[in-house]
Amino acid sequence: MVLLGGVALVIGAFVLFYRGPGQPFIRGYVSDVSATMLVYAFLGLLWRTTAARRTLATAAIAAAVEFYQIVGITPPGVGGVLVGAFPDPWDLVAYAIGVVAALAWEHRLVRADDQPG
Repeated sequence: MVLLGGVALVIGAFVLFYRGPGQPFIRGYVSDVSATMLVYAFLGLLWRTTAARRTLATAAIAAAVEFYQIVGITPPGVGGVLVGAFPDPWDLVAYAIGVVAALAWEHRLVRADDQPG
């Protein structure tokens, strides 16, 4: 989970400093993918449970962020930057991609640990 979190942070840093073509897409959606991966990794470090429960919890957190944007409740200042201020249905797709990527990462590592030798 530490490595997954590190990868998510590297992707997030890339998004923050990227100034090339497609910047609105990268900033808007790749950042959501990496944020969701980071939440999954963070939950994995704090909560010893099944991958399915972590997946559901991560998806619920992501959905809550979008819900709060829809109803107009976003934290002021830095909090608003972190969770966003405007609802976008495509964010839910990005969140789902992030959850699937994190889950695939975990399953790949579990399979690698199960291999002999």
